[in-house]
Amino acid sequence: MKKITLLMVCFFSLLTSAQNNSCDLLQEKSQTKIIYDRVFGLSNATQLKQKEVSSTYFIQLYHELQRADFLARLPKLEVLREAAKLGAVRREIPLCVLISDFESINQNATENGDVFLNANQQYEYKNGGENIFHRHAVNLISPLVFKSRSNTVTFILKEEFVFNTTNRTLSSIAYQVKEDDQWSRIQQNQPFTIRFNEEGLQTVNCRLQFSNGETTYQSFVIQVESGLATTARDTQNTYAPNAITTVTATIPYQGFGETAAYFGQGEYEIFPDTVDGILDKPVFLVDGFDPGDARSIALTYAGLNYGTNQNLADYLRSLGFDIVIVNFPNYTRLNSTTVVDGGVDFIQRNAFVLVEVINQINAQKVGNEKNVVIGPSMGGLISRYALRYMEMNNLDHDTRLYISFDSPHQGANVPIGFQHLFNYMAYGPLGSTAVQPVVDGLIKSPAARQMLIDHMEGHLQSGSAFEFNTATASLLPTGAPNFRNAFQNELNAMGFPATVRNVSIANGAGNGTMNYSPNFEVMNHTFNVTSTQRAIINLRFTPAANQTNQVSRFRGQQYVFITWVTGFESLANSKAPADTDGLDSAPGGRFDMSGFQADLGTDPLLTEFFNNLNADYFTFIPTWSSMAISGTNNLYAPVTGASTTPFVASSIPTVNENHVTLTSNNVTFALNEIISGALATTDQALTSLWIKNPVEKTIEINSSYSIENAAITITDMLGKTIYTVNHQNINGTLEIPVSLMKGIYLININTENGSITKKIIKN
Repeated sequence: MKKITLLMVCFFSLLTSAQNNSCDLLQEKSQTKIIYDRVFGLSNATQLKQKEVSSTYFIQLYHELQRADFLARLPKLEVLREAAKLGAVRREIPLCVLISDFESINQNATENGDVFLNANQQYEYKNGGENIFHRHAVNLISPLVFKSRSNTVTFILKEEFVFNTTNRTLSSIAYQVKEDDQWSRIQQNQPFTIRFNEEGLQTVNCRLQFSNGETTYQSFVIQVESGLATTARDTQNTYAPNAITTVTATIPYQGFGETAAYFGQGEYEIFPDTVDGILDKPVFLVDGFDPGDARSIALTYAGLNYGTNQNLADYLRSLGFDIVIVNFPNYTRLNSTTVVDGGVDFIQRNAFVLVEVINQINAQKVGNEKNVVIGPSMGGLISRYALRYMEMNNLDHDTRLYISFDSPHQGANVPIGFQHLFNYMAYGPLGSTAVQPVVDGLIKSPAARQMLIDHMEGHLQSGSAFEFNTATASLLPTGAPNFRNAFQNELNAMGFPATVRNVSIANGAGNGTMNYSPNFEVMNHTFNVTSTQRAIINLRFTPAANQTNQVSRFRGQQYVFITWVTGFESLANSKAPADTDGLDSAPGGRFDMSGFQADLGTDPLLTEFFNNLNADYFTFIPTWSSMAISGTNNLYAPVTGASTTPFVASSIPTVNENHVTLTSNNVTFALNEIISGALATTDQALTSLWIKNPVEKTIEINSSYSIENAAITITDMLGKTIYTVNHQNINGTLEIPVSLMKGIYLININTENGSITKKIIKN
């Protein structure tokens, strides 16, 4: 019984903090100076994988050995991360070699008392103890990037990424793609290219030879997603297929935490119409939130598919419109090697890139047709900011229509329970390198910090990178300090573009339909990491109004003889505001977790995580946010004619749809706005007028401009004409004395310069 108790205490002491001093007294007996028991071994390196090694597995193993090394001979993981990002931008995938020996504590030594825990909670060994460790060897080569966008992949092994903590001398490295191929030698610092004939997961065999005659064989894998079937183009035009133009903003932006203002970079591609191939009717499509630039321009174009073999861009091009897709890729900052993840950079900096794109297209286009700008997701915020900034600074955007497509005008949501769990797994004792990119892109990026209504950084304990506050006053939704409120206040102060028609497409239901329900149990699952180590994870959605619940709990456990002992634990609680149920289940555009899983590689822990979720999605963009509803904080309130929104027209479904999903209904809406507007362009006077809602005894129309000779028609929702007048002048405020029954009506104002239709409500 004493032995069991000792082991339980030892385990608890060891795991209550990562890379602690519990093994320090064993260091002198270690021949390798790397004791694996100092870390939580997610890679299970004692059972080394040598076939189909992925970058995810390699980086996790490297991270564990780097932290377990008493001599700190390996660079920190950030060095590998930066090399991977730089290589991805340069289309040159870096390879890394790790040659290392390490030790793990022999379980027999703890059972027979050769290793014991002293009064200072540190392992000691008995004098003369010689068999207290098992020794293990690692000889691996792997790419640091999991995916390639080209089926022709260039690799490079730089000498500074050959890490060796042993006395073994590496004499040569060779590779082959197929087992019957000749071995080709890999020369350090010299790029080499492999062309794969297929997409998907590809395997490369490797051979490592040492000066002592030892030879080891292994293989690594890389995911090839080249888009071999490229988007079709009409070749009878002056624009070359796949001609992507790189653009640098002329307006710099300095974000919070930056030491200087920087010019953003982006890219665009013109897809001319298939009628005459002349750039004369531009429709801009502005990409949104995209960590790691997972969506190329080709994939963004393909994302406009809907129905059966239909594509919105293809159809618009057949009608004479020109599609301009704007993307924010990863890039290196000018005159530096600093890599910027453009798809999650500060929204303002990307907006200034869009300003430059609009200026360039306006300089190229023929004729006097005005632009259309469509902003899906965060692209809607970038577009809104850019258009309004141009108006406020006397820059001509020459735009008539702005379509916001499920954009977070009042913020976005990632469940706070997920944020706590992923951050704890990534940067807590586990040190999961597979989860770190999720946290860095989806949660810690500048754009995420600007948009997320509830952000983990608003809940962290002082001085901790992963433990949450538990005090009741700390549980309400809170944005990222210095990011969220500053951005939302700036956006609110700017307002919406004033000289264009602003319309919205929402993917969230307008009738109050929820995504699951408050306090829904998302996960209650035990992950068996090894036969003696496991993790228990509990997740729930945020609670009902004014209620508090536990949204996340993680427990790491070790099996000691006959029982499981909890070595470390972390949890997060949440409280919903008094005037609305929690964010996670509100009506809104859904975040599809099955689609998200496909982008995360082949990490077994993440695969098991997604396979055991009880929910397939969560609320990402509340309808309240995509419609920019003001006057209420109740995210669950149905959108009615009485709801206050800046959009003059909208498409809102009755069921919650996946975020930025095209349907027959919202495509019809978008086409009507784009095509009808092109046939009768509305002038600034019409787009800037507003009508008091709800209507009282009279209909009040207000305009800052003088409108002459207008025809005004009021119809009910069945199309019946209720009131009509011709040759009407509007200057300032016009009151129309018409008696209406309770209901919703449409008022159309038509002049020789265009027409506009608005909705009015009589309560």
